[in-house]
Amino acid sequence: YCNGSIDTPMGALRAANGHPEPYNVRYWEIGNEVWGDWQVGTCSADEFAERCKAFALAMKAVDSSIVILGCGHTDPEWNKPVLDIAGEQIDYLTMHLYHGFGRFGMNRDTPAEERYKAIATFPEWTREDIRQAEELIRANSKHSHVKLAVTEYNTMYFPNTVRKGLPDEHTLGAAVANAANLNEMLRRSDMVHIGSFSDLVNGWLGGCIRVGDYYADQYRGKKPGWSGQPLTVYGTPTYEVLKLYANRDIRRILPVDAECGTFAVESPKQTRIGLDAVPDLDVTAGINEDGSVITLLIVNRSLHEVKAKLDLLSFEPFGDTILHEITGDSFEDINSVFEPDRIKCVPRVVPVSAWQDGYPLRKTSVYAIEIKKEQRSGVAK
Repeated sequence: YCNGSIDTPMGALRAANGHPEPYNVRYWEIGNEVWGDWQVGTCSADEFAERCKAFALAMKAVDSSIVILGCGHTDPEWNKPVLDIAGEQIDYLTMHLYHGFGRFGMNRDTPAEERYKAIATFPEWTREDIRQAEELIRANSKHSHVKLAVTEYNTMYFPNTVRKGLPDEHTLGAAVANAANLNEMLRRSDMVHIGSFSDLVNGWLGGCIRVGDYYADQYRGKKPGWSGQPLTVYGTPTYEVLKLYANRDIRRILPVDAECGTFAVESPKQTRIGLDAVPDLDVTAGINEDGSVITLLIVNRSLHEVKAKLDLLSFEPFGDTILHEITGDSFEDINSVFEPDRIKCVPRVVPVSAWQDGYPLRKTSVYAIEIKKEQRSGVAK
């Protein structure tokens, strides 16, 4: 239906539906969370791998240019048989990265600051998930070509309080965690080629664009229009993060050495990663195609202000820097139909000298710093 000519039965149906030209879809994901009992067709890893292999072979026999994504997991016990059986036929192994209270054994009685610190460790968990998957991928040459596709990621503040109208998934704290997780995926862009936030509009509680005063079941029991603003459209703080990152001109990732304080997470449950010394700042950097602009992406995950000093080594700045800031008074701040712009990304000009003296980064906030290099005859100096 998507790619066939109008001479095929399904291509003819597509044309009859108003689109005679093929859609030319290149990326195809086989299976979605097939390991979960909530999915139609749920099965064992071995059974899925055999299905995936059969589909991939048949699809590529028709069009060898398509790209196949096979349903993966954060559990190596699922990924290993999928790679062993179907690894030669797939191009990507998918992962869904959802970060919530459950892995820490926390609940609503856990102090809010401890819950926030736990959520802010999103990149540490992602780093370990990528490491485990990469280890399996590289273990055998027949599937060492496979890369990772994070086809869903978000914070999930379970157990949440959607019945009480407190959407933790929409908080500034959630945005901080999602930004730090984006930094980790950028750092590992050698392995992670696809990163898709879940989801974009309304949908479940995590949707980053909200329409009106009634969505998912946040205000269950209330009828649409109860606020008097049923058609207000706004973005969550995480929407501001995604917009900020999407509009930066980055083509290559640069090495970064960040020296900062740390915080600890007091987890009631034993975790598979260390939580005793989590860096306050999560930092990554990139440069544009012609080498004229460096972008630093800094997430202050801590509960206190941090003064940041930059050492750009041989990169000589030209003019002032542009600072983009996403911040608020509390990590629990949200946007809503009543205050749709409470958390917004605000750009400002900051002199280079301010970074040499130490520029204050507010607690639980996200920053992008753009630093230009002097141009001579159209080439960066």
